[in-house]
Order: sequence, then C-alpha cells, then structure tokens
Amino acid sequence: MDTKEADSKRKEPAKKGLHGWKAALAVFGCGTLAAFSVFGVIVGVLSLFISTASSGIPGADQQERPVEMIGEPQASIEPGDLDLCSRNLVSASQVQLERTDSGDSYSDSVNEDERRIKDSCEWLMVSDYSGAERWNLTYSYEAVIKTPGGDRVNVASQEFDAASGELGSDFVRIEDQGEAGFAERSNFVYGEIEPGVSGYVLLAQTRSAVYEIQMKANSDSLEEGALVPMPSMRREAEKLVRISDVEFNLWIPGKDN
Repeated sequence: MDTKEADSKRKEPAKKGLHGWKAALAVFGCGTLAAFSVFGVIVGVLSLFISTASSGIPGADQQERPVEMIGEPQASIEPGDLDLCSRNLVSASQVQLERTDSGDSYSDSVNEDERRIKDSCEWLMVSDYSGAERWNLTYSYEAVIKTPGGDRVNVASQEFDAASGELGSDFVRIEDQGEAGFAERSNFVYGEIEPGVSGYVLLAQTRSAVYEIQMKANSDSLEEGALVPMPSMRREAEKLVRISDVEFNLWIPGKDN
C-alpha cells in the first residue's frame, strides 16, 4: 500500500452509532424502560381506583344521613309505626305468611297517662319442615310505650312473669318446656296442643314489649302419637323473634331506665 492510500484511510471518519454488545445493551435498556413506564401507568391507575373506593365518592360523607340509624331507638313514635301485624311481619323476607284474620284488632291507646300498643293476628305459614303443608300461626304482642312511673320495662317484666304462669295451660300433652334462650327473656312449651296437632308456644320479652308466638302443625300424616320435631318448630319461632327484636328495639322510643 502506498503512502497516499494509507493517509486516505487514516482520514476516514469513524462510523457513528453503537455496534455489537453496546447496541444490544441499549436496545434492552430502552425496552425495559418502556415496560416499566407502562407498568407504572397501570399501577397509578389502580392506586387511584383503590383510593377512591376506600375513601368513597367525593362528597358522599357530606350527604344527609338518616335521622335515626337502624337499631337505634326513635325519638318518638307515631300511630301505626309499631303495627307489626299489618306492616312489619307481612313484609319480612325471613318468613312466608298469609294472613287469615280480619286485621282489626290493632290498638294504640292512652289510659291514665300510660300508652300501650297491642295487636293479635293469625296466619298460615310455610315452614322449612314441610313446604307442602302450612302451619297455623298466632302472633300477639303488647308494648308499654309510656308509663307514669317511668319504668316501663319493669311493668312489662311483671306481665311476662304472669303470662309465663299460664303458658301451656291449653296443651293436652306437654313434651318439653322451659327457657327458650331467645330475646331478653323467653319461655316455651312444646307438645300436643290439640289431639293430632303439634304445638309450640313461645313467650318473649324485648325491652318493654311482651309477645307470644303460637304455632300449630297437623300431625295426622305422622305415625300415631308422633309430633313435628321440636327443632323444626323452634327454628320457625326464632325467625319471628329476630324480626320482633329488630322492630321493638327500633320503634319503642327513647332509652329504657
């Protein structure tokens, strides 16, 4: 190679850009950066969504809340608020009921500055034990809303005790009886309430309300002398107690002494 050719090659500019392992590293780095960028956007969107869900819709906590929260006693009670037979039982999803009485026994009365609300109603009910055969249900209650002495719970407790002494007096055969373990106080009687009819009667007290649940189920389809199992009848009574507890705790106004 002559001197001119050598000088010409020495003067050629070096090739621009990255080549070889440097180029590969650069490509890998750019791809990784782009992936992290996309991932970062996704994480950001998810974080915003979670933050919004946990804190609620903006301004939701400024919305007007109900005056009375569920489970808190009302400040007062208007006529008809505690009409369990016409309003509360029939709309409860826990039980399937068809009313059979005239529906005219509800009363809300004041006598010598004592206010009481009471009612009694009759139903055909579908039980979990037998959906094909309906039972007879009688539900009655009396709630002391106001009493001159101020201790309405004590008044209701005395009436609960008196009614407990008569519980089961109309049964022809008693198989079991005693404390039921429902509500604040409760007693039950189970057995044959009429010839060929299984019976379960529950007397309960919630706050200043005393109520009785009486169920009758025909036993003719069972073996002679057999009764509808007590756990099945107790289960249906428990559903009604849960409804009653909610309503009496909610609608009987104010706090008890």
